[in-house]
Order: sequence, then C-alpha cells, then structure tokens
Amino acid sequence: MSTRIDSVPAATGRDWPTGVTLAALVVAFGVVAGPLGLLAGLVTALVGYVLGPPYALAAGHVALVAVVPEGSALSVVVLVEAAFVLVLLVPLRRGASPGRTALVAVTSALVLAGAAWLVLDTQSIGLAATAVLVLLGIGAYGLHRFELVRLGLVPGSDDGDASTPLETEPTAGSSAETTTEPATDP
Repeated sequence: MSTRIDSVPAATGRDWPTGVTLAALVVAFGVVAGPLGLLAGLVTALVGYVLGPPYALAAGHVALVAVVPEGSALSVVVLVEAAFVLVLLVPLRRGASPGRTALVAVTSALVLAGAAWLVLDTQSIGLAATAVLVLLGIGAYGLHRFELVRLGLVPGSDDGDASTPLETEPTAGSSAETTTEPATDP
C-alpha cells in the first residue's frame, strides 16, 4: 500500500515570490524600528535567502526582540508578524495542496495568538506562554497520530481493540496440531 503525504520541499526558495516577501519583511522591520530595524530586517532577509524561511523566522524573532523600542504598541509588532506569516506561506505554493496547507497554517497561528491574547488579558505572561506551549504540544501530538494513521503504522483490529490476543483459537479450515515432547529431568 502506498500512501502519499503532502509536503513542502525543504529547499530554500530563491525565486521572485520569496524575494518579494523577504523585501516586505525588511520594510516592516524598518517601519517598526527605524534604521536599526532596517539593518535587522536585512540580516533576517539574508538568513532567509541563504538558509530558508524557518531560519528567517528564528533569526528574525531574535532580532525583533532586540530592535523593537520599549513600550511599543502591539499593533506595531503585528506588522512584522504579518510579514513573517507571508515569508512562511510562500513556500507552501510548491506543495501538493497549497490552499489547504495555508488555511491550516493561518488558522493555527490565529488560534495560538488568540489563546495567548485571551490568557494574557487576565493572567501573567508566564501563564500565557504555558498555554501556548500546551496548545502546541497538543497540536504536535495530533499531527504525530495523523502521520501514523496516514502511513498505516497503527495496528488494526476488527473489534476496535488495538491489542492482539496472546492465543488464537483454530478455525474450521486450519489444522491445529500440537506436539508434546516428554519432559526430561536432569
């Protein structure tokens, strides 16, 4: 049985849509943090061009923490995060089902951001981070189980029980021969 899993190529995208989104990321950094942000955006774009979007996301968030002025409004950071979402969505077009994958990615990001915002509204930032980590863990486990099912690695059973019986009864068409050897005492 062959199973096809939709995937996104791991290769770095050195095409014009990726370049446009990386340029948008540089502009967003520049708008948010001025000349220092522009420099951080250029470094982030360079990392994204050489290593790929996941690395741009990681490096860019480190740079974002370093260059965003203290006391900035949340709406300012949302501009850079929207550019990050674009950088992550562009490679999806090379996959087998880009629309569905993009929908899941955007929905997941909105759910995580919404959960963090709701918890942060009434609780501490540590509890909001914990809530996001728990949601990420649940999502990762769900994806892991989905992968096992798609690859056919989950043992099947007729009665719904995943465990296999230790002994089986012989059926009418099978021969049930048992051999008994005499026990030897040393």
